Amino acid sequence: MDPPREGEREAMPEHLAPMLARAARLPVHEEEWAFEIKWDGVRAIAYWQPGRLRIESRNRNDVSDRYPELRALGLQLERSKSGRHSAVLDGEIVAFDEQGRPSFERLQQRMHVSSPSLIRRLAGETPVSYLIFDLLYLDGHSTMRLPYRQRRALLAQLALRGPAWQTPAYHAGEGRELLTAAAEQRLEGVVAKRLDSPYRPGRRTDEWLKIKNVNRQELVIGGWLPGKGARAGRLGALLMGYYEPDQEGHQVLCYAGRVGTGFSEHELERLGEELEKRARQSSPFSGTQPPREARFVEPQLVAEIEFRQWTQNRILRHSVYKGLREDKPAAEARMERPSTEAPYEILHESKRATEIEVEGRTLKLTNREKVLYPRTGFTKGELVDYYAAIAPLLLPHLARRPLTLKRYPDGVEEPYFYEKRCPTHRPAWVNTAAIQSERAKGTIDYCLAEDLPTLIWAANLAGIELHTSLSRALDMDTPTAIVFDLDPGAPAGLKECCRVALWIRELLETFGLRSCVKSSGAKGLQVYLPLNTPVSYAQTKPFAHAVAGLLEKHHPRHVLSRMAKDSRTGKVLIDWSQNDEHKTTVCVYSLRARERPTISTPLIWEEVEQASRRRRERELSAEPRALLRRVERHGDLFEPLLSLSQELPELEPQMYRSAD
Repeated sequence: MDPPREGEREAMPEHLAPMLARAARLPVHEEEWAFEIKWDGVRAIAYWQPGRLRIESRNRNDVSDRYPELRALGLQLERSKSGRHSAVLDGEIVAFDEQGRPSFERLQQRMHVSSPSLIRRLAGETPVSYLIFDLLYLDGHSTMRLPYRQRRALLAQLALRGPAWQTPAYHAGEGRELLTAAAEQRLEGVVAKRLDSPYRPGRRTDEWLKIKNVNRQELVIGGWLPGKGARAGRLGALLMGYYEPDQEGHQVLCYAGRVGTGFSEHELERLGEELEKRARQSSPFSGTQPPREARFVEPQLVAEIEFRQWTQNRILRHSVYKGLREDKPAAEARMERPSTEAPYEILHESKRATEIEVEGRTLKLTNREKVLYPRTGFTKGELVDYYAAIAPLLLPHLARRPLTLKRYPDGVEEPYFYEKRCPTHRPAWVNTAAIQSERAKGTIDYCLAEDLPTLIWAANLAGIELHTSLSRALDMDTPTAIVFDLDPGAPAGLKECCRVALWIRELLETFGLRSCVKSSGAKGLQVYLPLNTPVSYAQTKPFAHAVAGLLEKHHPRHVLSRMAKDSRTGKVLIDWSQNDEHKTTVCVYSLRARERPTISTPLIWEEVEQASRRRRERELSAEPRALLRRVERHGDLFEPLLSLSQELPELEPQMYRSAD
C-alpha cells in the first residue's frame, strides 16, 4: 500500500503536537474501532531525515540526546529493504520492569537527566523502548489525512523492529478482550481509535478514546504540607489541582486534594528543591482551599497521580504519587473523568444547571441535586451518571427500538407519567421513528435512544424507567425475542418466581432453545427467548401462551397463565400477553421506581437456582454501584438477545389446546 502521490512532494512537518484521546468507556460498536495497549510512558514524535533523527516530547522539547539507544532507529529507516525513507512517527517511550511491564517509576530515572556521562550509563542500566503506533509522514507526503487503518498498514510495511523500538500490533474489534487481558497483566488500560479516523495534531476528539483499568490523572502542584514524624522538616504531602473555566470563562486552578504517598527518599529531596525554587506567599487555588498549614508554590510542576476515585466534591481518594511529568504544560492539566465515572466533560457548572459536552454534543443538566429516591437520597445527578456509565452495554439493547419513558419529575413517591411521544422540545439530533398507533388513530413519533447524548438527555428528563418494544422501529411486525413476565401473587415471592423461571428454561431446552433471565427490578423475573429470525407476533404470542398453559397444567398449585386476579393468591402468573407489537417491557439495565434505585438486572442461571433453594428471600435486583461491579465481572449477560439466532419450533396441536 502506497501513500497518496497526487501533487507535489510536501515538506516534512515540524513540531507537531500529538493527537490525544478522551477518557471514556469501551465504545458500543467495537467492530468500528482499533484497540491498542495504553503504555505507561511519555509520548514522543520522531522525525527522521537521512542522517538525522530528532525526537520531540509532547510539549515539543527535543529529547533526542536523553535516549541514545534510539539513534539506531534512523539507521533502520536508512537501510530499509524498500529503500531510504524519510518519516515522522508517533509513539511512546517506555521503560519496562523485570516482569516486562511498563514502569513510569523507572522511566523517571531517565526523564530528568542532562549529564551526557550519566545518560550513557543509565541507557545501559535502565534502557527504554520506543513503541511506535502511528505514521504521520512518509517519503515526501503527509499521511495524516489517511484513515487510521491505512496509516497502520503503511507503518507495518516499514517493519520497524529493533533492540530499543518496535511496532506493537493493534486489535480490530476486540476491545473487551484486550481490556481484560490488560487488567490481568496489571496494565493501565487500552486506547480505542476509530478505524476511519484521520490524524488530528494537538486535538482531543471522540475518535480516540482511552479506557483505563487504573485511574491516573496529570495534575498541577500548587503547594505542599510539612511532614510529621519521620518526615518532620520535609515534604509531607503535595497539594494538587486542575484547571477549569470559571463563570467568566477564565481558567482557574481548582483544588483536587493532597497526595502523601509514593515518594522515594531521592524523590523527596528532589521535590523539596523544586518546590523551594517556586515558593510564593498566596494560594494559587480558586474556590476550595487546602488546610491552613499549607505552603504554596507557583503552579508550574505537573505530576502523575494514581488514585481510586473522585469524591462528589472532586477531591482525590486513595492517591499515590507516580512522578513528575515534563512533557505536559501545567495549563493543560484538566480533570479527566475516570472510567468508573460518567464519560462526559463538564464545561460550566452552577447551582441550578451543569453544561456538559458528550460525544460532540452540548447538553444542559438541570437540578442534579434533586432527590428522586427519598428513602436513599439517590439524586437526579446520580441517575444521569448511572445511565452514562452503563451506556456501552445498555445502548445496543435500546438501539432502533421505540422508547417509552416512565418519568418521575418529582421523584418516585410522587405522580409519574408514561411518555410515548418524543417531546417536541427535544434537541434536533435526537432520532425518532413514526409508529402506527391504534389508540392515537395515526402515528406517534417515538424517541430512539441510539447514542450517549440521547440517553443522558432522556435521563435528565427524570426518565427513570426505560420501556422498549420487542421489535425494532423499521419492522414492528417482527419481534426479536419472546418474553415470559413472571409476577408473583402474595404470599408467593421471588423464590417462587425463580422456581417457575427454571421450569420455563427446562421446557425450552427440550426444544434445543437457549434462554436468558433477568430480574424485573421490582418483585418478579423475566425470562427471554432470543430469536433474531423472521417471525411474527402471530407466531410468538400463541407459542408463549402455550408454554405458560403447559406449565400451569403440570404445576397447577404454583403456576397461573390466566390474568384473573381472584386466582393469583400464592401463585406465579406467567404473563405471556407481553408478546404483542403494542406492548412494551422494561429494558435490561433500566432503573425501576421503587423505594431503592434497583435495576432490571441480568442474572446467571446458577443465581436463580440458588435463590430457588434459599429459605430467606434475597434481592436479585442490583443497585447502580453493585450493577457496575457485576458488569466488570460478567460483561453483558444479555448479549445473546442481540446475537443469538434461534428458530421457533412447531408445537403439537395439543400444546396449544393446553393454553385454552
